[in-house]
Amino acid sequence: MEFGYYPTPPPLAAAVKAVWFARGTKAEFDVPEPIVPDGCVELVLNLAGRFVQVEANGMLRQPRELLVGQMTRPTVASPTGEVDLIGVRFWPGRAGAVLRTPMWELQDHLIAASDVLPGIQGLADNLRSLPQSERLSHLTGVLTPYCARVAPDRLRSVDAALSHIATTRGVLSVEWLAEQSGITRRHLERQFRDQVGLRVKQVARITRIQSVLAIVQSHRSWSGAEIAARFGYSDQAHLIHECRALTGSTPRQLVTTERSLSGMMREQRRPLSGR
Repeated sequence: MEFGYYPTPPPLAAAVKAVWFARGTKAEFDVPEPIVPDGCVELVLNLAGRFVQVEANGMLRQPRELLVGQMTRPTVASPTGEVDLIGVRFWPGRAGAVLRTPMWELQDHLIAASDVLPGIQGLADNLRSLPQSERLSHLTGVLTPYCARVAPDRLRSVDAALSHIATTRGVLSVEWLAEQSGITRRHLERQFRDQVGLRVKQVARITRIQSVLAIVQSHRSWSGAEIAARFGYSDQAHLIHECRALTGSTPRQLVTTERSLSGMMREQRRPLSGR
């Protein structure tokens, strides 16, 4: 099993937080563990066996070029064969400009990326035909025109708000955040709806749970009550309820020694942050 991050190419840096890869056998990645919300939109390119995701009405085969919207609940996916993935994780607040799509339309949706980026249809097949050493360069060439759509000056208030959320680890009020951002709460919520695709409070909840999971991973001796107090939950029961709502599991259940894809992504993924 291989998992790691490419250096983010400079032409993509205004829009892309990370570019990751995962390769291995079906057995190595076939661990049914939920992929939990992190507030980011992600483009996942499948260069090998297709993945299937668990839905209420059965199993759904994912497209080779998959766009994952901002999730507010866990998603479980399993490989059907060999694994060879490349993922492009966009900065919160930046995917809207890249996709030219109101972000609220993508909430809790996993769709074919070509539905919003027609020019990338067949990209996974093209990458599969290239040596691994040439894939990042080709991917950069395809995505650069889309990432050039980002105009950071127009996103300053959203960027500032996301930075405050990251700094406080999600422990803050919407009213305080609007005041710090210099705009009204209504205006801030409208910007988050269009540019981030989540309400301010949803981003704060996700950031707080991601921070909790990082602490549980790095401080195994801390009690649930200690962690709850540190992150502003009323008690341990409140913390567990929030974690189950967003991830489907308790914090302790999500900390595993198994080298699952979702586990490795959580270990190396930082909480939401500004540029």
